[in-house]
Amino acid sequence: MNIREATFQWMEARDIRYLFGNPGSTELPFLVGLPDRVHYVLALQESVAVAMADGYAQASGKPALINLHVAPGLGNAVGMLYTALKNRSPLVVTCGQQDTRHLFHEPLLAGDLVGMARPVTKYAYEVVQPTDVPDALEQAYQLAITPPRGPVLVSIPMNFWDAPAEPPRLREVSPPGMPQGLERILDALAMAQKPALVLGAGVGSANAVQEATALAEKLGCAVYHAPINSRLAFPTDHPLYEGMLLPAVPRLLQALSQYDFILVVGAPLFLLYPYFPGALLPPGVRAMLITDDPLEASRAPAEAAFVGDIKAALGWLKEHVSARDYQLPSRAVEEARRRAEAARVRSQMGAFFVLHTLARLLPKNAVLVDEAVSASLCLREYVRIPATGDYYTSGSGGLGWAMPAAVGIKLAQPHRPVVCVVGDGSVMYSVQAIWSAVQEKAAVLFLVLNNRAYNILKSFAKAFYPGTETHLQGMDVPHLDLVALAQGMGASAERIETPDALEEALARALQADHPTLLDVGIDPTVPNLF
Repeated sequence: MNIREATFQWMEARDIRYLFGNPGSTELPFLVGLPDRVHYVLALQESVAVAMADGYAQASGKPALINLHVAPGLGNAVGMLYTALKNRSPLVVTCGQQDTRHLFHEPLLAGDLVGMARPVTKYAYEVVQPTDVPDALEQAYQLAITPPRGPVLVSIPMNFWDAPAEPPRLREVSPPGMPQGLERILDALAMAQKPALVLGAGVGSANAVQEATALAEKLGCAVYHAPINSRLAFPTDHPLYEGMLLPAVPRLLQALSQYDFILVVGAPLFLLYPYFPGALLPPGVRAMLITDDPLEASRAPAEAAFVGDIKAALGWLKEHVSARDYQLPSRAVEEARRRAEAARVRSQMGAFFVLHTLARLLPKNAVLVDEAVSASLCLREYVRIPATGDYYTSGSGGLGWAMPAAVGIKLAQPHRPVVCVVGDGSVMYSVQAIWSAVQEKAAVLFLVLNNRAYNILKSFAKAFYPGTETHLQGMDVPHLDLVALAQGMGASAERIETPDALEEALARALQADHPTLLDVGIDPTVPNLF
């Protein structure tokens, strides 16, 4: 047995069915003889490969395997590795290193792969002995899946693959158990007159949405998503749901000042952008945190922080907390307002109308992938996600993640409708994802909200430099023929410019069995940032 064969055995033992990548010369010694049971998901650029693997890992709940190509390929992937780190996505990232026998002479494509990867991964390591390759991959697998999850890189010199090897050794690492001392949270909830829950992506990653919902319903308390939350943690069509908190201190204080106790679960306390001075909590408001990340716990401005299994903690609290008498609030007035606003901007193809139309037609089990950017606030307001649906967005703020991530999510959950709502500027960061979707027969609907500009930057200018948003350089993106680009890669695509055309095309595209892009021209009016 050689290292290559031992690695293939390890992949079979770990039930790795997909390998995401863009191959190069240093990867050929590994890819020779790749078993038929492993499907190579080809991306046309390394960042697209990482984002596809990210989406697959999050949606499947298990580590995804990626193969990158030496220093330039890793360089292309760094931005998406940063996003995967912020998304807490369990990725095993292999990167081909040049032949060790001439590394001293710094041959073409060689580089300090570990140094490049270290800031954007949970851990990075270069194998120095061929026999360590299977063990290094198993270590990366365990590190990637152990909370807090994240990408782990293993650099493997190309001349190691034919060296002799022993069969791979699997390990079982027990994850952290339930946090200790949760009785303090019970006491705080019992004393609180008006508590609130703030739930983060860690709840969704822990598959604990059901436990979070049961706890909220027993308490009858308001529920918010944490700022810039990248996973669904609570059904957004629920009567107790109050929306996603905005990542600005003044708006945080405005939203949270009505409560006397805040329990944050699976999120930082709090993720902010842009900077505003001031405390993160209103005066006199108590706060506690449950997280699986010790670093997150150590820096939180909370009265107490509890580290451990989020799903177990929420389940325990749900069983032991005292139920409150309350009446579910009605959302009828809010829904009427949304309908009225959508109708008002229908003729101008405002974002409100487009997204309200999507909400009406979206299947209940659909997965929504969001990189609408300047329209994301509107999207979360108008497209409410039930417990049977799901929602993903980038936890890093970087562009280009959503389209390839949607393809990876569809590979992991092929029987669910997947809709990627994306801005026209974002499309051009990873447009190659359409080609991969076509090759994989991944029936993703790419719904482009095309305002022909980087409107999110104009919104920042409008907020902080009023009056400058209309004449800043580098903010407009005209003359993109996204339909021709998508069709050139084999996808169905059409340009939508009227309300009637939108309603007909959306209904049809949601039933399609192939990748579809709808390029929807929307009102380019610059929205308010907050």
